[in-house]
Amino acid sequence: MARFGLTFVLIVYVLLVSGTAIAQKQNITKGGMIHGYIMDTTPAQLPIADVRVQIDNGKGHIFQTTSAETGEFAYRDIPADDYLINIHKSGYQSRIGKPVSVTSGGVHYVPLTMNKKENIFTGFQNLFRSKKPQGGTLQLQVTTQSPQPAPIKNAEVKIWQIGKGSNKTEITGISDANGQYRRDNLPPSIYLVTVGKSGYHTTIAMTVQENQMTTASVKFSFADGTSDTDILPSQKTDTKWIIRGKIFDANFQQTPVSGIKVKIRGIDLEQSMDSLSDADGEYEFVLPSGHYIIFLYKEGYTGTMSFPEVTAESSESSTTVLKEGMFVVYEAVAKGNVLALKHGMSKEQRSFFERYDKDIQVVLFAIIIGGISSLFFLRFLNKRHEKHSQE
Repeated sequence: MARFGLTFVLIVYVLLVSGTAIAQKQNITKGGMIHGYIMDTTPAQLPIADVRVQIDNGKGHIFQTTSAETGEFAYRDIPADDYLINIHKSGYQSRIGKPVSVTSGGVHYVPLTMNKKENIFTGFQNLFRSKKPQGGTLQLQVTTQSPQPAPIKNAEVKIWQIGKGSNKTEITGISDANGQYRRDNLPPSIYLVTVGKSGYHTTIAMTVQENQMTTASVKFSFADGTSDTDILPSQKTDTKWIIRGKIFDANFQQTPVSGIKVKIRGIDLEQSMDSLSDADGEYEFVLPSGHYIIFLYKEGYTGTMSFPEVTAESSESSTTVLKEGMFVVYEAVAKGNVLALKHGMSKEQRSFFERYDKDIQVVLFAIIIGGISSLFFLRFLNKRHEKHSQE
């Protein structure tokens, strides 16, 4: 009996140890979760349902799901690894290569957007639509720095239009209790946007496109909370600034682009400074504290310019501008006396109708006029023939 009891105790012990080991192993190998919403790129940000979402680690493992009516998608228990997210739906432009790193037990929020495709029917419709430009939207999110960002309310926002021949007065506003600011119905153009509060400020350029939304997140280094007393004061010095930039192709793989002409201008510079991006898409300038404009140019790419406001401050700050919610087109992170910049440049890609819309309109107009003229001429010949027949 005693032997049986000892055996029973040993069996229970082995089971408990095995169970604990299995549980620990399960905890160690517990996967993460990716979720988000897929919206269109209009200011209304309408959800897109039935989008095929592929989560690919590039090693033969692809996890797939679809978005719901609300545009929401989610996939649980994904092994920790680096992944690229690809989304596809008929009638929309596929988006590929959105990077995300999954951690064990982590919950990763990934918002995505898609553009509608232009087909031959919508192309012809657009040819005859009013050419009056439709407005676009700028949206800002102002927060404290990570790891636990908090919204900054009552941050002052100023917007100037700097498009061709623009004499627009500035637009002013403040961020709400959630740190958000939004301005609708802005004419398509480039805008200079300044965000600041109690000594902290940053200036960025944002491009507004017709019937689309451009978003930016602005982060300032606060001590604690969001009250004015928690803001660390600006400390300007004579320290030289290192402006270190990286230029990539805005193709979601973020391929570095070499040979980009980089020109930087400033009020205190006697003449502009020039550089070329190297094989890694990088460039560097050493400059005094001040305000600078950076121009980027390369044949085959859409020319861009940014407006980093370079001021020597002891605190950290950052700005991120997103185009269509999928990839960074401009990012500036200030730390110490280094301003790290990241630029995304898009290749010039115009549709057939965008390239030849005027020519197509002329041809169609000529065909219509020719058809009407031919119809009247045939009717004239027909009446003349009937007249001769009666005679």
